[in-house]
Amino acid sequence: MKKYAKYVAIIAVIIVAALIAAFMLPSLQASVERTVTYAAAATTTPTITATYATTSPTTRAISTLSGVVNGAGASFLNPQMQAWASKFYELTGGRIQINYQSIGSGAGQAKFREGILDFAGSDPPLKPEIYDEFKEKGGIVQFPVIIGTIAVVYNIPNVESGKLKLTGEVIAKIYMGEIVYWDDPAIKALNPELNLPHEKIIAVHRSDGSGTTRVFTAYLSKVSESWKNKVGSDLTVEWPVDKLGNGVGAKGNEGVAAAVQQNRYSIGYVETAYAHSAGLSIALIRNRDGNYVLPTKEAVASAAKALIKVLPRADEDWSSIFPDETVDPPGSESYPITSFSFVILRQVYDDPVKVAILKEFFEWVLTEGQKPENIVEGYEPLPPEVAAIGLNGLKLLRTG
Repeated sequence: MKKYAKYVAIIAVIIVAALIAAFMLPSLQASVERTVTYAAAATTTPTITATYATTSPTTRAISTLSGVVNGAGASFLNPQMQAWASKFYELTGGRIQINYQSIGSGAGQAKFREGILDFAGSDPPLKPEIYDEFKEKGGIVQFPVIIGTIAVVYNIPNVESGKLKLTGEVIAKIYMGEIVYWDDPAIKALNPELNLPHEKIIAVHRSDGSGTTRVFTAYLSKVSESWKNKVGSDLTVEWPVDKLGNGVGAKGNEGVAAAVQQNRYSIGYVETAYAHSAGLSIALIRNRDGNYVLPTKEAVASAAKALIKVLPRADEDWSSIFPDETVDPPGSESYPITSFSFVILRQVYDDPVKVAILKEFFEWVLTEGQKPENIVEGYEPLPPEVAAIGLNGLKLLRTG
């Protein structure tokens, strides 16, 4: 009997274990499904485990991924990118660090092509030949992350911000050296109520390869046939005003803002966030409908409505549209020098951890990052239809 009792006990244990496994298996599977292990490259931590916290449907989950990604480029984008990076660092408990350097769109694109950067920030999208180059190497995605405006700023004693009225044609003539003094008849005709001084205009511009310059000169080319034929639009241009000794070059939006601050009777162009942070006076610009507008929230929203209709996918070539076709949009309230600022990513990365971090950060940027509390003064959030372009583009990122 003892012999049989022993076998009965063993069978009973097996049955109980099977019953426990049957009840526990679903929860164990659910736990496993919420854990993803990424094998990092030799230069990073060997193994990284990302456990995604369960959240309500309206709250985007933040993982426990750890790592660093490096980007650089447009100074136009820099204040907003720094704010996003800081907030995301805080949300992830310091586990994810987004490094971004303000070096200009041209330098950012160049370093990205060299493979030095994980992503680039740029005001204009890639030129067709560079887009084709990346397409042959596995593909590229480029999509807007924020809407910004370029403010025309000035330093004229006793002329308050928002009082000086200018047109695109007059601005073009200033930078071409055809209008030399602030009391020129063309400027006085727009501002009969202002006591403008007989002082030479110092025209400040970017000295580096700049997306801000690309957008600004695209606007001047659109409103001035003379500018289009003699100067054109690019990341860098030959400034006619320099030949007269009235031009000043400065690096980055930061440099242009500082040069306008330091030089009385100067004019310049900067991303509006820099104008606000530096306390610079901002000019009213006449839009296509003939109204003088400042880069306000309403003026940007009006311009954005006109831009939404013509947007391609994130993996397509945007160069035929931005910025030449999008500056000076229609709309009675539209601000004429409104632009998206882009992020450029490869479709294929060697490191799966980089892919995971880039996806998670830019998904957050295009959702939670667009909320008012995460937007820096001087920028405006993307319309949902535009944010969706980037979200769909991020699905193409992979390891290869």
